[in-house]
Amino acid sequence: MKLLGFGSEAAIYENNSFIIKRRIKKDYRIKEIDEKLRKNRSRAEFNIMRFLYESGLNVPKPIKYVESKKEIYMEKIDGKRLAESFSLEDSKSIGKMIADMHNLGVIHGDLTTANMIKKEGKVYLIDFGLSYYSLKDEDIASDIFLFKNALKSKHNEVYREAYAMCLDAYKSQIRKEFKGIDTHLKDIEERRRYNESY
Repeated sequence: MKLLGFGSEAAIYENNSFIIKRRIKKDYRIKEIDEKLRKNRSRAEFNIMRFLYESGLNVPKPIKYVESKKEIYMEKIDGKRLAESFSLEDSKSIGKMIADMHNLGVIHGDLTTANMIKKEGKVYLIDFGLSYYSLKDEDIASDIFLFKNALKSKHNEVYREAYAMCLDAYKSQIRKEFKGIDTHLKDIEERRRYNESY
């Protein structure tokens, strides 16, 4: 089993055609609380992945969840991280994919191109460690705002055009009326500008 990397919450391993995500123990937490948190979060992440996969979204196929080890086994997507291979043409498919996810009531929580993989022209969404269920306009707006900031940070030279293309595709796919989401988006951006001015 090959270690691919560490995140703040998990270690990622590769084993043949599988990716294994193992939640890391936190020594600063009481053992029983840590055990319960890791178990609940890992199970929730696995269930969301399975729900999205079975609903037809481009996500890794979840294979199994090993509760005793807090491990999620999933299909390995052999492709390139979008953070390193992003192009404007990807913006529309990303916008539609995010809308499809939100239509299913799932908030990703960490929408960045680092959590997307491109394989054979298709964009796959990965890492659902911060994901949760919600249909609230404010939660949806927060997800979109996160992605906008990620584009600005990582792909600044094309971010305005990319975000506009992504948002147009999103609006064409989202089932909810966008007006409520847009109101919260503007509120979030206004709060951000206010905080940055102090």
